[in-house]
Amino acid sequence: KQWYQRRVRGKEGESEILQTSRSNVKFTAASWSLTRPGVFYIGKEDGNIDVWDLMDRSHEPSMSQNISSSAVTSLVPYRVSSKQVLLGVGDNFGTLHILEVPWSLRQPSPNELTAMSSYFDRECSRIDYYKDRDANRKTEVVDSAPQIPTALETSEEEEERLKKSFNNYLTMEKEFLVKLGLRKEDDPVELVH
Repeated sequence: KQWYQRRVRGKEGESEILQTSRSNVKFTAASWSLTRPGVFYIGKEDGNIDVWDLMDRSHEPSMSQNISSSAVTSLVPYRVSSKQVLLGVGDNFGTLHILEVPWSLRQPSPNELTAMSSYFDRECSRIDYYKDRDANRKTEVVDSAPQIPTALETSEEEEERLKKSFNNYLTMEKEFLVKLGLRKEDDPVELVH
């Protein structure tokens, strides 16, 4: 399945934070809400607007609204007062549509800013973890390529090889548990001798 990706700048360049399922319709405009840290709007080529409320769901838009029969070219939120927020939507015909943002999409929850900060921090950490894991796996594949014995192993050599392999497994298991926070870095690994 192919994915369109939203990218947020992280410590190692751009990272995919939000992903949407593939669509034949191009995204043509986007804007964050002025009052809700977890809400943003996406304008599309088919004249629709997707409203994303990350406090509600992060895998799909919370709602979609048809605005025009031509492509949405701009989205500009405007805060009139604490009780009214408007969304200006420009389309490819040059028409300006003014929409009033409903209360649920303009009134933040008491902990929304903290929740969204935690969400993006978690997602950035998850992405960094998978990038590191993939890099480690690539080096492990090269390092752990099976060695073809030149002669048959004696039982002592086979036992030594199996111990070494098991000790490598125990070391990798410890590293994994440390990354999950289930074990401390300085906990010893009990290797087989």
